[in-house]
Amino acid sequence: MTPRIRISNTLVLIVDDDLVVQMQLRHAMEKEGYQVMVAGDGKAALDICMNSLPDIVLLDAVMPVMDGFVCCAQLHALDPNISILMITALDDQDSVDQAFEVGAVDYITKPIHWAVLKQRVRRLLQMHWIMKEFQYKVEQEQLVAKITQKIRTSLNLEQILSTTVIEVRKLLKTDRVIVYRFQPDGSGYVIVESVDPKWDSMLGRVYKDTYLSDKCSYKYWKRDVYVIEDINNAGLSPCHIDLLNELQAKANLVVPIELENNIWGLLVVYECSKPRKWAKSDIDLLTQLTYPLIMAIQQAELYQQLEAANQKLQQLANIDSLTQIPNRRAFDEVLEREWKRLEREKAPLSLILCDIDFFKNYNDTYGHQSGDECLKEVAKILHQVAQRPGDLAARYGGEEFALVLPNTNTTGAIYIAEIILAYIRTQNLIHESSQISSYLTLSLGIATIIPQGSCSPKWLIARADEALYRAKLTGRDRYAIHE
Repeated sequence: MTPRIRISNTLVLIVDDDLVVQMQLRHAMEKEGYQVMVAGDGKAALDICMNSLPDIVLLDAVMPVMDGFVCCAQLHALDPNISILMITALDDQDSVDQAFEVGAVDYITKPIHWAVLKQRVRRLLQMHWIMKEFQYKVEQEQLVAKITQKIRTSLNLEQILSTTVIEVRKLLKTDRVIVYRFQPDGSGYVIVESVDPKWDSMLGRVYKDTYLSDKCSYKYWKRDVYVIEDINNAGLSPCHIDLLNELQAKANLVVPIELENNIWGLLVVYECSKPRKWAKSDIDLLTQLTYPLIMAIQQAELYQQLEAANQKLQQLANIDSLTQIPNRRAFDEVLEREWKRLEREKAPLSLILCDIDFFKNYNDTYGHQSGDECLKEVAKILHQVAQRPGDLAARYGGEEFALVLPNTNTTGAIYIAEIILAYIRTQNLIHESSQISSYLTLSLGIATIIPQGSCSPKWLIARADEALYRAKLTGRDRYAIHE
């Protein structure tokens, strides 16, 4: 099937120094409905093509400043797919061969046979559009493959969406592409954006009560692709026009991203400089992209759920179920990690072991439920004291607790121990079966070291335990230091 020639969008560049021929060619091309630009020599033609690449070039061979053969070679270097039709009085075989060697795709001699010229131009444009459509199709497939590959290799949704908007803007040669995320209240925000630097960024902006909510628009809620080619001639509501003006948009293309029968968000393409007639291939591309994007969103949400579940499990594995402070496992991990870090930094590490005095008597007197409440209260006090980043209060086992104090020397550890003892005394927790007081008391053992390879965390625990034993031996309700 022969492709339809896109008459109104076809740009023809005429390059000829003969003004009469130039005017004749222009009249003939405009009569066919093509848009026409003219240049009097090869250099002027190159300057035009630097800014606006035509669909076809009608190029004379013999011209001043830069002849057609040199111009043809440079145009071909600028874009190997450009269609160049040489029109010249030269009809020798060498000239014909040279024209094709430098990149011309066809050759006509003067005087011009106008019917033949029109047919040649039409045939070349048909070939041109076939190649353009094929190239665009390949680029589309490459983009979808790239996004799909990104999904397979990355769980970062923002990274996947960012790649999508960047590549879509590049392929469609448009001014702005965004992904808009809906919130439960109908508002939403721009989650990712690719925008030409000359336009304001909308990244992170939150929009409420606009056409992006269900108050002013309806089409994408019906899962339709929403196409606007000119905002001033589309019969839009005032809130819609206001937002598009804020987005500096003259035309846009909106594709809903549907997830589990709900609109998760929108993939939106904006043309900011002028109205734009969107091609079916543009719409097809965005529609095609929604499927891998939905896959990416589902994958990311599942990953987030899994991460949250893993974090919850990790938390449960490291938290003492009774006192809700870190358990022995968490204590061992933190002590090992801080030991290695402070060994590198050659900084002190202190450990305080705490034991509730006569806790067995407390349980026997008040019962195990009261004993559990007592453990919770002591854990709460220790957690409140260990507030510096890196400090850890943990349940060590039974009625015993531990405080890991990184970057803390003996003087600092003594200060913490005195705060703990003072704090527990102010609580006036009754303990009538204690042999040293009518109130609950603690015994504490302190050990400090600058970690080094010849020792280990076990050494520090053993020294703190020795100090705790001495605190108990010398009367309890006190701290002792391992010297």
